[in-house]
Amino acid sequence: MSDEFINSAQMITRVFNNISNQDLEKSSKIQQAWQTTVSKISGNGEKLAAHSSIVDLKNGILLVESDHPGWNQMLQMHKKFILTGLNRLSGGVKIDSLAFRVKGSEASLANSEEITRRAVEKYAQKIEAEQKKLEEMGYANKPAAADGEANQLPPELNAIFDRMKKDAAQKVDNI
Repeated sequence: MSDEFINSAQMITRVFNNISNQDLEKSSKIQQAWQTTVSKISGNGEKLAAHSSIVDLKNGILLVESDHPGWNQMLQMHKKFILTGLNRLSGGVKIDSLAFRVKGSEASLANSEEITRRAVEKYAQKIEAEQKKLEEMGYANKPAAADGEANQLPPELNAIFDRMKKDAAQKVDNI
């Protein structure tokens, strides 16, 4: 039975073994840069720093959480100043933009692969909609009409549509 339980020291050791020193240093530098930069905002800097914290950093976007929407609005007004300070003080970590949320909300930064997948799906839906419009206008791959007139797209356009469909499907598969 003793094999099923571990003491708290072992648990903490296991957790910290999975975190690299480099990640910890980077996180610490960003946290320090945040506190230093936001505290320097004239007027309410100290209060802004006390009522906000960094939640996440993905793809150059820093997610910041505050305990009231008013603090987010004030931070947003000083966004350029904050970004400049963070990029100067964060030890080489590039931060391109800030995103804000109120404490308790589930807002998070989207994964870039998820964004790409959604864009590809939207593109594929757009292609299907355009093809349906062409079908409704009588330009789809339908059998020739009774009078001998063909209501088909030229082969070049069919090839383009087929290539677009394959590209969209391939991009979705690669995600």
